[in-house]
Amino acid sequence: MLKREARRESSLPMHGLCLLLLLVFPASFVAATRASSPEQQIFELLNQERDKVGEPKLQWDDRLAQAAREHSNRMVDWNAIGHQFPGEPGVAERIGSTGARFTQSAENVAKSFSPEEAHAALMTSPGHRENILSEKYDAVGIGVVDHDGHLFVTEDFAKVVPAYSEQQFAEAVVAAFNAARRRNGQRKIDVRFDSQLHGLACSTNPQFEQKRQLSSFGHELMMFTLSEPDKLPEQVVQKTLDKRPRTLDLGVCFKPDAQYGYANFWVAVVLHP
Repeated sequence: MLKREARRESSLPMHGLCLLLLLVFPASFVAATRASSPEQQIFELLNQERDKVGEPKLQWDDRLAQAAREHSNRMVDWNAIGHQFPGEPGVAERIGSTGARFTQSAENVAKSFSPEEAHAALMTSPGHRENILSEKYDAVGIGVVDHDGHLFVTEDFAKVVPAYSEQQFAEAVVAAFNAARRRNGQRKIDVRFDSQLHGLACSTNPQFEQKRQLSSFGHELMMFTLSEPDKLPEQVVQKTLDKRPRTLDLGVCFKPDAQYGYANFWVAVVLHP
């Protein structure tokens, strides 16, 4: 007998499903996967499903696995299946607390007698199946805890991004600005990394500080958030394509949070003619 509850996805409305299934598998199928750990078995089954539909394989991520194992232990403690128990953070916050850098996340949970049963049941549910096959995710971590003959299973999916330092991210933002200018037939813009702008980007409330300090920096002060440095806001790109700006002052601060995401940087820019 197998229980499992629907996915939870950090960027979409939450909904839940419950289902009871009795599953029987051929002995040859069970024997083929018995040699590896339950987590590895499920990981291989996920990628077999993605291969069938032409999706790239998910990469194993140790930070996602850490979050998944902690949640499976929490399910054991409560002897229940769910995505959030009293006193426990939500899915994205749990994953973010491991230091993972990601822009989207989702979670499947199950309770079963075997990895094969858990996987088969999750694949019969549209919500779980969507997480497993979704092109939005490129990494997964799986946590399986064996308790009283049952496996408590958590699958944490994410779109993982590189772990930039602030300096690396700032340099990548500059490269994105200059790539846009090059496409527009303009020369590279001169860039100065500014400690005052870095402090502004790192302030407790950057949006408030931006409005308060407009008079200090001039009307061309712009602040925005980014998780991927090559995905600049179009409005900002257009301003840098103006032929008048010759110099750009830049400050970048890494500030992951639940509101803007766990790969989030605040960027402060001042353009000078």
